[in-house]
Amino acid sequence: MAAEMVFGSGKKLTFRDYVQGTWGSFTTPAGKVDYIMTKARLGEDSEDPERQLTKSLAPVREVMEVSDMDFNQLLQRDLDDHRVAVKLIPYLLKAQQTGPAFFPPIVAVLLPFRNRRPSSFPKLGEPIVVEDDEARWLQERAGDSFQVQRLLRSDNQLHPASVGKLWWNSTQARLVVLDGQHRAMALIAIERTMTNGWQSSSGARFRSFYEHQVKQVLLEAKQEGIDLNKVEIPVTVCWFPELTGEDAKPHDAARKLFVDVNNEARQPSQSRIILLSDAELSNVLTRRLLNELRGETDGSYIPLYAVEYDNPDANSTRPARWSVMTNIHLLKSAVDTCIFGPRDYLKDVTKKSKGRTKPGDRDRFMREQLNIPDLFPSEFEDGGFTYHPDRIGNTEFPLGKVDRISDRFAETWGRAILTLLSKTAPYAAHSRALRKLNESWHIDDTAMTLAHDALFNGVGVFWTLKDSYDHYEERKSRGHSVTKSDVIRAWEALDRRESEFEAYRAQEYLDNDKSIKQSNSAYSVFNTHACQLGLVMTLGSLWELRKSQLGWVNIYDLPAFAEDMTKGINAYFDQKHGRARDRRLAFIKDVSVITNPLNRIDSMETSQAVHFRYFWMQVLDTPMAWQHVSPWIKNQQDFKLLLSAARENYLKLRENQMIRALKNDPNIPEKELQKEARKKASLLLKRALRDWFYLPEEYYDEWFRSIGTSQNALDASPSTSNAP
Repeated sequence: MAAEMVFGSGKKLTFRDYVQGTWGSFTTPAGKVDYIMTKARLGEDSEDPERQLTKSLAPVREVMEVSDMDFNQLLQRDLDDHRVAVKLIPYLLKAQQTGPAFFPPIVAVLLPFRNRRPSSFPKLGEPIVVEDDEARWLQERAGDSFQVQRLLRSDNQLHPASVGKLWWNSTQARLVVLDGQHRAMALIAIERTMTNGWQSSSGARFRSFYEHQVKQVLLEAKQEGIDLNKVEIPVTVCWFPELTGEDAKPHDAARKLFVDVNNEARQPSQSRIILLSDAELSNVLTRRLLNELRGETDGSYIPLYAVEYDNPDANSTRPARWSVMTNIHLLKSAVDTCIFGPRDYLKDVTKKSKGRTKPGDRDRFMREQLNIPDLFPSEFEDGGFTYHPDRIGNTEFPLGKVDRISDRFAETWGRAILTLLSKTAPYAAHSRALRKLNESWHIDDTAMTLAHDALFNGVGVFWTLKDSYDHYEERKSRGHSVTKSDVIRAWEALDRRESEFEAYRAQEYLDNDKSIKQSNSAYSVFNTHACQLGLVMTLGSLWELRKSQLGWVNIYDLPAFAEDMTKGINAYFDQKHGRARDRRLAFIKDVSVITNPLNRIDSMETSQAVHFRYFWMQVLDTPMAWQHVSPWIKNQQDFKLLLSAARENYLKLRENQMIRALKNDPNIPEKELQKEARKKASLLLKRALRDWFYLPEEYYDEWFRSIGTSQNALDASPSTSNAP
């Protein structure tokens, strides 16, 4: 081993771990990656590097404390432990009727860590020629972190066999699996089960997912005479020779490399792309929202575990886990809409969709929303490229200085968005109930620990439990003999806790833990993307209105504006209702729970957010809510015009829905269909506004007669004519 001498010499052993194999380099304009092609194997314990490499491989979740990780430090997809245990391990160890089993190479990268936190490598020194193993080598060394040796010919030129060694100090550097983490985990799980190494490893808490399954497969493999010494998997070990020294960022390079190597493979889920990719500024800003939640300590924001960001579904667009309130896709939609617009989507409340928008228009709106020219000089360098503030956009931005943009976002729009999603009454109640569930959880066995991790700690654990339980039920239904493991008991514990949480939430929101049906009906609306994005769009639209009225706004006022919006909405929800209607139920659409609901939207897809914007504006128009937002809106009439246009847009939706519903009524002639649909839709809307929003029927009738004038009047308003 490197720096090793005979016992008693007193010389320090610097490098204990190493790999050897064929070395190479891959150089592009973006930088250089060096690598060694080698292999990891199973079998009897020994000191040979191939056997030790199996012990050295690790997924990110074991190298770093995931709960302490910045979302910009993520390197991988979440591990699907169920898939590894049930499919990959048997594939590796069982005889296949279709022919030999083979795993493509695992890609691992050597990265710097100190105390399980990302750090930096010392500067890589100049190459020198050394004698080792009766051969000459070209050696480069990065302090006590790692060392590279390449075989030389007798004339000190690189040997054509390209033999190389990479040594590292595991207290300062770790091999992190970048691609093929499921293949690697299969190898690791077998290794730990064979050697009884689970408890002494950093992955001890995942033991329940693997040990029983692996022991069964190993027993079958032994009976079939499989020689584990011959189970080898190719591994490519990479490092970044140009990214050493204090200012280097090898972890950022590793994240980019992950996205690159997966672009042509099975596509990672959309949530994982948002977490990993730096290709779009909108992804960086979305991660900043998650980091703000992770860093929150005073309870002012929703807890991070109320946000679903680990769903492996490639196209997940709404929360799937019963405990969460929202997900990463909603946060990304909030960033896209409020920061990148387009402006018309926020200003014109009758627009049903964003439509086709030129990237240049979105970038210009972003620069205005974040006041980008104020952050940078008129021309500056970053990463070898020249940037101008008036050209920064979603795909062209200075990655080395992106923290300036991210900080500006977090202090303005970011704080405002999180305020709305954290302090608006139904979301605050959901958070309190979830914290209460967490605090009341008694972790007294492995199953309860796994169940708790699934909701509050372990990234990806929920989905592994779900897949394992589905597999268990499928096998049971086919008559197979099944064992109820800790994993299955954990999923059953989650099922039981769901009803407990619903009671907590009903108590927090409706002051009655027996009002579960009403509470669940309300949250089936509140926790949709449409409702939450509509709330954020209300902020964006009213901010545009404020801009048009004043001509100039201070974006650092946004958090205070969001606070007052929240106070106004909560004042509406908090009204003492006695025998009157409980305004906390006003967004429910289920007519078996409330009568004359405002919300009669057939489909709760994200695109319906434009109509939920109207609902939230209607709330703000009530006397008890308006007093909180009135200081921000110079001319209330402009708000009334905006509200009227949004209401008219919703009425058109209801008319179209009513036409479809009445088409099957033989008593209504086709020529009368539209007239009848308009009449019925208008009557239902009038009753909803009367019962839930204090709007007198005569006021509604007057408004109905004026339909078609709202948006035109708003466009012509003197106070809004100076809109940019």
